[in-house]
Amino acid sequence: MKLELERIPVWDGVRSGSECFICDLMGEAQGDAIAFYLGSSVMNPETRVRVNESGFCPSHWQMLLAANKPQGLSLMGDTYLSTTREKMKEAIGDLRRAKGARATKRAVERYKEQLREREAGCLVCTAMEGRLKRYLFTTAYLWEQEAEFRSALLASKGFCLHHFSLLIERASDAVSRGRWDAFVSEMTELEEQNLDRVAQDLYWMTQMHKSENRDKDWQGAEDAHRRGVDKMTGRNRVIDPV
Repeated sequence: MKLELERIPVWDGVRSGSECFICDLMGEAQGDAIAFYLGSSVMNPETRVRVNESGFCPSHWQMLLAANKPQGLSLMGDTYLSTTREKMKEAIGDLRRAKGARATKRAVERYKEQLREREAGCLVCTAMEGRLKRYLFTTAYLWEQEAEFRSALLASKGFCLHHFSLLIERASDAVSRGRWDAFVSEMTELEEQNLDRVAQDLYWMTQMHKSENRDKDWQGAEDAHRRGVDKMTGRNRVIDPV
């Protein structure tokens, strides 16, 4: 059922002309998750329990803040901070009571480790990761099952390097036995073609900043720097994905 539900966004994505439609889909997934945790769900006790236990990564706390929904954020922040202080009560107490360099070092290390454990979870990242897995699986699955999709995919602009890596790995679970190598080969050729295209645009952009080329045609390279960064690093990435 989940696989069927992802056909529409993946089909829309592959037709979008984006440098990486997986990046775009993950942006939508991120926005949906942020909206969910700042919406009416914040009044749901089960949601609050999940927030208290897992919380959000620093980036997504900041996105929640930037959404300018102070009531919902304050409700989550109130109980999350209270839970955090309770979980770290002993470590904080050790910092206060530590005497001497050795004891202080042990207390600092314990606090550092407990803080690391507390910051490890993120409900938005988890929601994004679930959709990421389905998008990657669906992309590889449709490549094998639907000739029209395969043609559209091979005519696309490929993926960012980050999502390309995840896609060719995830495909081993999505395509039939003996077809994984063909998928990886086709996707690699597609990726190289589009890396060449972006590289050429980046080079031409460097030339257009020379005075002798000022009156020449940009040839579509006006935003090459942005597309180049997106291609190299990806956008809307998940921490510890797939």
